Amino acid sequence: MPFGSFLDTFPSALFITVHIVLLLFGVWIATQASKKKLPYAQAFWLYVIVHLGFLAYLTGIFTIRMSVFLEQVLMFAMVLWIFKKSQGSSQA
Repeated sequence: MPFGSFLDTFPSALFITVHIVLLLFGVWIATQASKKKLPYAQAFWLYVIVHLGFLAYLTGIFTIRMSVFLEQVLMFAMVLWIFKKSQGSSQA
């Protein structure tokens, strides 16, 4: 039995709620970063999209592999975006 299979005993509503809360937190962070005009503020919107992808899985629109693939690609893009923007702002 793979580690984490105990999570299958929890109702889907719990996971949907967690992803909605994390999505709202992501919106708040992205908004705050934009207000402060952080150079990488827009990158935080990728985090929001990730949670939309997981909600798409939980509602039967995406497969789990599609959701995880989307998450991995967007998190890589976010890390790269923040790194590149941080390099530019430290040279100014």
